[in-house]
Amino acid sequence: MTIISQIVFLLPLDALKVKAQTSPEQLRGRGVIEIFTKEGFGLYRGAGWTAMRNAPGSFALFGGNAAAKTFMGVGEKGDRATWAQDAIASCVGATASITVAQPLDVIKTRIQNRPFDSPESGATIFKRLIQNEGVGGLFKGLTPKLLVVGPKLIFSFTVAQHLISYFENELK
Repeated sequence: MTIISQIVFLLPLDALKVKAQTSPEQLRGRGVIEIFTKEGFGLYRGAGWTAMRNAPGSFALFGGNAAAKTFMGVGEKGDRATWAQDAIASCVGATASITVAQPLDVIKTRIQNRPFDSPESGATIFKRLIQNEGVGGLFKGLTPKLLVVGPKLIFSFTVAQHLISYFENELK
């Protein structure tokens, strides 16, 4: 899914998920339709941070995957990766992607977590985070994210890479 379609269709749902997990009192007693009509574009807070998070995350996913395959010698003789090689390369790519994107994801999540009527900018949140928590604050939640999101990304990317390679060879 492209970065733009993810922002247009999924960001409002992601914002509601973050609020439900971190500040359920902001949603209590309100229906989904009421929230969407009243908050409107407020549900798109963090769109720029989401785009900035997704771009380096995608580069790291594909770059890490390619680097791992190169390290394993995949493709040197025109051979395709085995299932295990695709899985290992996907692990490297997924770990790189999640780690590189984590600082921007922390900012995006904090933007989404603030009250609907808060005017605080992402830059202000970033500055306060660095002052209060240091650079390590940008990586809060990295381990759980690697444990939860990592396997899903690894599985889907492994299957996609293996199927692409399979169909490319079948169509020759």
